[in-house]
Amino acid sequence: MKKIFIIDDHKEISDLLERILIKDHFDARAFYDASSAIEAIRKDFPDLILLDVQMPHIDGVEALKSIKKICPSSKVIIITAYAEKQKSNYFLENGAIDFIAKPFKLKDIRKIIANILSEDHSHSHTPISTTEKIIGNNIKIKNCIDQALKLSNSHAPVLISGESGTGKELLVDFIHYHSVRKHHRLIKINCAAIPSELLESELFGYEKGAFTGAVSAKKGKFEEANQGTLFLDEICEMDIHLQTKLLRVIEYKLFERLGSNKEISSDFRLICATNRDIRKEIQQNRFRMDLFYRINTFNISLPPLRSRKEDINLLVSHFILNFKQDYITPVKKVSSEVLAAFHTYHWPGNIRQLKNIVEGMLSFANKEELTIEDLPACFHSIIYDTNSYKKEYNPPLTIEDLEREHIINILKKVNGNKKDAIQILGISEKTLYNKIKKYAIKL
Repeated sequence: MKKIFIIDDHKEISDLLERILIKDHFDARAFYDASSAIEAIRKDFPDLILLDVQMPHIDGVEALKSIKKICPSSKVIIITAYAEKQKSNYFLENGAIDFIAKPFKLKDIRKIIANILSEDHSHSHTPISTTEKIIGNNIKIKNCIDQALKLSNSHAPVLISGESGTGKELLVDFIHYHSVRKHHRLIKINCAAIPSELLESELFGYEKGAFTGAVSAKKGKFEEANQGTLFLDEICEMDIHLQTKLLRVIEYKLFERLGSNKEISSDFRLICATNRDIRKEIQQNRFRMDLFYRINTFNISLPPLRSRKEDINLLVSHFILNFKQDYITPVKKVSSEVLAAFHTYHWPGNIRQLKNIVEGMLSFANKEELTIEDLPACFHSIIYDTNSYKKEYNPPLTIEDLEREHIINILKKVNGNKKDAIQILGISEKTLYNKIKKYAIKL
């Protein structure tokens, strides 16, 4: 019988989980503080530990460190409030195997426990730490991240709107890998990239002989996304006929493969995205209003880069640090003239365009500083005043300066609390102290 410890100072939650898990034939035991649980772990190694983050005396962060030292074989699931989910990388890097956010449904925690304790359990899902991060301090993008975190454990449809290149697919990854569905597949399909006559078979699947060329049966995306997430990109490109069929699938989670009369059920979470004004599409009879109401239970609108230009320096620094892992390059600095041009430019391709331009400049650079001569042709017509730019933005010129500024801002935000800072920064305590010493940061 698998042994599970529950550590949560909310007695009603601990007791409820204990009763449920005992009913599910686990040897479960509840603790209301980390100290007593750690003492019990020294004597009796559990297979799994459910560990709350916010507790008095010894919080979940410190408790996790102690638990992994005492019993490294015990699997730990972190229980967090939704606002702490952004710190999930820190927990995973320090030994936790998974996390779930409050409030959670009992069926969701049961699924996670069953998945982790099953004999064939493996990290087949993509760890959150490997997905690209959403970068930005702009209030609009912070609100989008906050919305995404709140919605991640919901099973209701989400519609993400925004111009091309604003990061819609990145936000989909963020939602999926912060949800209880992260152990199952995230299926993505671009409705604009597949002809309408083929899109139906891609979504619904088909039986052998359903049409010419169907030499064997094939599962559709609805079926493949069972218990996971289905992302329909550029939903406005979907043919009206197919939109009608989609209505029933969303409503009842039932469908039939092409060439079959057998109904198939699939428990998928639907996320859609569009770069068009979907209400105008409805007015022009290109998109069904009833489908819009089905997919728009929750809506997140991503801002264009031109409305969050204060994030440009941070994004440039992030892209350079990432690309330096792929390119052998001497680049260490970005000139103020280049940053001035970036702040002046209107960015029709948004963050994707900025990323591509930085990569292009980095791949051809043969000196330590990226200068105006490295800019592509689309910047040649831009006129700017370097001196006024420096006065207005005062940008740091090196990657190290950007890192120093970021660490200082985080420390100010948490009032110098190093424990909170290392969780937000996603680095170890030792690394933070080394950075403080290196950059001569005064607290």
